[in-house]
Amino acid sequence: MDKKIKFNIIDAIILLVILAVVAFVGIKFFGKSDNAAAEPKTYSVSFYCEEVPAFAADIVKVGDSVEDETKKVLLGTITAVEVGDAAVYSADAEGKIVKSAKEGYKSVLITSSVEATEFEHGIIADSIKYAVGHSVTLYAGNAKMVGKVSEIKLK
Repeated sequence: MDKKIKFNIIDAIILLVILAVVAFVGIKFFGKSDNAAAEPKTYSVSFYCEEVPAFAADIVKVGDSVEDETKKVLLGTITAVEVGDAAVYSADAEGKIVKSAKEGYKSVLITSSVEATEFEHGIIADSIKYAVGHSVTLYAGNAKMVGKVSEIKLK
């Protein structure tokens, strides 16, 4: 009794699908994870807020906490605050976009010290990714303002 093993294209496809599933599961559970082994480090993160009501800008101080209002992520403690003229951009009489000040408003540059892990474009704080240019609504002490991440540096 001679039994022959038959192998056709359907068998090959099924075998490839099984191998792909096994490879995916192996990589997912045993492969390199993006930040699983990354040690948290201290980063200096700056937030630039172009147009903040003066009364809000004036109450922000070193030592206040910074929180991402939308994601509820603590973004450290303020280590430096720079208050300047508001940065308002509008068209002049010739149609050119120019920067000017706005009465009753100021710009604020907040620098905080944040414990986070690194990823290729920035940092991860409390599982949320932040990179330069990231728009964020902040609570800085008792003030709320809208700004952008302007700098991230390892301390």
